[in-house]
Amino acid sequence: MNLPVERRREWIRSRREQRKLMRRARLRRQMLRYALLILLMFTATSGFYYLPWSIANAREQIVVRGNKVVSDEQVRQALESALGRPIYRLNPHELESDVKSLDVVQQAFVRRYCLPRPKLVVEILEEFPWASYATDPDCQPKWVIAESGRKVLISEFPKVIQPPLKIYGQSSRAFTSKEVSQWANWISYIEKQTQCPVESVDMRNPQEVKVIAGDLCLKLGSPDSSLTRRLARLASVLSVIDPMRDKLEFIDLGLDSNIPLKLARKAGTQHSLGQLPTPRSQL
Repeated sequence: MNLPVERRREWIRSRREQRKLMRRARLRRQMLRYALLILLMFTATSGFYYLPWSIANAREQIVVRGNKVVSDEQVRQALESALGRPIYRLNPHELESDVKSLDVVQQAFVRRYCLPRPKLVVEILEEFPWASYATDPDCQPKWVIAESGRKVLISEFPKVIQPPLKIYGQSSRAFTSKEVSQWANWISYIEKQTQCPVESVDMRNPQEVKVIAGDLCLKLGSPDSSLTRRLARLASVLSVIDPMRDKLEFIDLGLDSNIPLKLARKAGTQHSLGQLPTPRSQL
């Protein structure tokens, strides 16, 4: 049954009014959401800019862990660039590089925390010492050589362990991890054949390297690729010279063809050179 025309118009008019009211209510809700969002963003931005998010007290806000040789203060001094800067603007990789600039630090890991209070936590992995380094046998070691080849200054890091193995060389001498590994293999080879621990390696003359192993002095010549082959002759030589070992001044392993020996009759009196042929098995 059709409604009268007037009632139908009234119904259409009321529907239009309802739609307008709903549209206005929806618009007010959207405006309220946008206002709350802007207020939240403003509050968050103000918090980042005005609240104390920066490192102000290095002693309390920089925590150092895993260090035994390097001191907490040395690590904090390396991180001076982090002081006074917002914690969220600090680059952990740059801070790790600053800490690794300390000679005794092998690896460093930096983590940032904002709550409950801004702080930095630094995890330290220190270098492992391989040998003590001095410029002369009469001088005390000034450095420690790490397995990575880095030279650690003892005066700067007095807690560093000084290994019994001593290396003598120029103060400007630098090492790589590959060199340290190669010398560690040669020293182990010498100790295995002589049954004596290697006490020192004199590298002051690169063409005439000397090794002291117990009561033996070994002249290795130049430490090139042939040194392993030359060291292989040592065991057979020691079995021959054992009766005159107390008179032996040095064994020269710098030559491939023969093995010169130097004897001393008395302290300070040198004798002529003797030579042992290279064993056939080693030729």
